[in-house]
Amino acid sequence: MNVLASLTDKSGSDEFLKAIKGKVEKIYASEGTRKYLEENGVKSISLSELTGFDDLLGGRVKTLHPAIFSGILMRDNDEDRRQVEERGYFPFDVVMCNLYDFSKYMNGTEEEKIEHIDIGGVSLLRAAAKNWKRVTVVKNRKDYELVERDIAEHGMIREETRKTLAIDAFKLTYRYDMMIYNSLNDKGEVRLIELENGKKLRYGENPDQKGFIYEIPEYGKMEVFHGKEMSYNNYVDASSAIETALDFSDPFAVVIKHNTPCGAATGINHGDALEKAIDADRESAYGSVICINGTADKRVAAAMKDLFVEIIIAKDFDSDAQQIIGKKKNIRMIKYSGNGPERSFKTLFNGILEQTRMNTSIDQMKEVVKTGREFSTKEIEFAWKIAAHCRSNAVVLTKDCVTVGVGAGQTSRVEATKIACSRAGEKARGSIMASDAYLPFSDNVDVAGENGIAAIVEPGGSIRDQDVIESCKKQKISLYFTGRRVFLH
Repeated sequence: MNVLASLTDKSGSDEFLKAIKGKVEKIYASEGTRKYLEENGVKSISLSELTGFDDLLGGRVKTLHPAIFSGILMRDNDEDRRQVEERGYFPFDVVMCNLYDFSKYMNGTEEEKIEHIDIGGVSLLRAAAKNWKRVTVVKNRKDYELVERDIAEHGMIREETRKTLAIDAFKLTYRYDMMIYNSLNDKGEVRLIELENGKKLRYGENPDQKGFIYEIPEYGKMEVFHGKEMSYNNYVDASSAIETALDFSDPFAVVIKHNTPCGAATGINHGDALEKAIDADRESAYGSVICINGTADKRVAAAMKDLFVEIIIAKDFDSDAQQIIGKKKNIRMIKYSGNGPERSFKTLFNGILEQTRMNTSIDQMKEVVKTGREFSTKEIEFAWKIAAHCRSNAVVLTKDCVTVGVGAGQTSRVEATKIACSRAGEKARGSIMASDAYLPFSDNVDVAGENGIAAIVEPGGSIRDQDVIESCKKQKISLYFTGRRVFLH
């Protein structure tokens, strides 16, 4: 076998070549690889003896030459063999190659990025992989071990092994190009992602469906370090809980049930916030997923002590919290980090939808109806952001940055308002009502007035806005227009 070696990461290459030396006829290597092999007791011939030139353009051109690529791409037939031999070239049977580590320069200058884009290496890998019927492409220790085992057990490199290695090489070059694209694409309009190493779940949304999760570390991490195996629905609820928690900077806790908040609160600390969030709707909190936006401590653990909880999520858990919560062997404890993706995707019957992250800011808010009752910006923002994380149509009632009633996932907005008021009962009086989309009719205001609601926060923009404004004036309800909608289907 004739071997061509051009390696950035040279570790293990000498051991590999020594292990298969009985099958090797000649080894040709780029200059840096040749020096490494020689220092480690492996003789090789410089590629410059074959190509007739040393590295050009400061190393940009090393292997781009017909003598090399015809030797790799030559098929096992008389015509290809004749064309190669009449030029004094010969076939390569094994190509050892890996690439510049571009990942080290992803946050560097544009010039640094450009200089560390591998050209020749990618070309060698693709050429060898394309011709896997005859050529073996190897990139790292894992590949070396596979080839060594094949030769030891079968006396040769089998075609199925060559194909496996070729497919893996194509995956490497794809990932490499994706990394370069994402790093240089500063406009960020389209970002490439890779889904691999999917973890099989017990089942999907229902027991007769298969389920998998493909984790993307650059988005964020969920470390499950205690409890039962996570299910498909567990992951969905946990994601919703974290996304809600990420919207708040003050100590915050949210209780998620069926992918929507049923209780949420801020507090003087995370334990205080969680006590309030659970008490907001203790009935719905049974079998829930809980998330706080800080470290779980003894008070957080105490707040949920007598409640059946599927998952507790926090940025971290101190030793007291781990010890107390850990007594329940089935509850999952999850540490999270990261900020989540800037874009979300949803599969459809005929394709995939993509959108940028929802904006829950109230920076465009205007007070349209003033009644003399003052609410802090923090109180209004709290109500609005919780409504943003409830499934549409959604209406949320809050008091002192604690939810008192949630009506979500309804086909009628007035029905969502009635449900929120029903859940709140007497607590509705004096509360802030947030609606994730504009109120299409003044009947929503009528329901709010009957239940003593003091303020309404909604996007505005309906053709009947004036009816809503007049109804709020009549009912003495403060009205705020945010100027943006926060639908969540």
